[in-house]
Amino acid sequence: MSIRDKLSKLTLQKYKDDLLFYLFYTNVGDMMQLAAAAELHSRDWRYHTEEKVWITRVPGMTPYEKNGTTERGTYYYFDAQTWRRVPKEFQVDTVKLDKCPNISAYVTMSGQPV
Repeated sequence: MSIRDKLSKLTLQKYKDDLLFYLFYTNVGDMMQLAAAAELHSRDWRYHTEEKVWITRVPGMTPYEKNGTTERGTYYYFDAQTWRRVPKEFQVDTVKLDKCPNISAYVTMSGQPV
């Protein structure tokens, strides 16, 4: 904690998805996990709260069906066991997709970022 202010800021925008997933899965409960999640979200990855996986639409593929908040189509999901993107057909209810974390809402009592 004493050297945190002396370190240069980590710019997640310049890193590849693999590193962001690594940061997400290895920094559970930490501000870095939230920052990695926010960057993945900005790259169109969404965390499915029921399936407990990150998913994104396969580029160029449109959903087969859309009905209200539900859509069915081919998505990539990130398999943390094999550390790769795997195509799979999902029926996605957008209500079950996590929202982008609001990092600025996480501050200490002193008003400084965590």
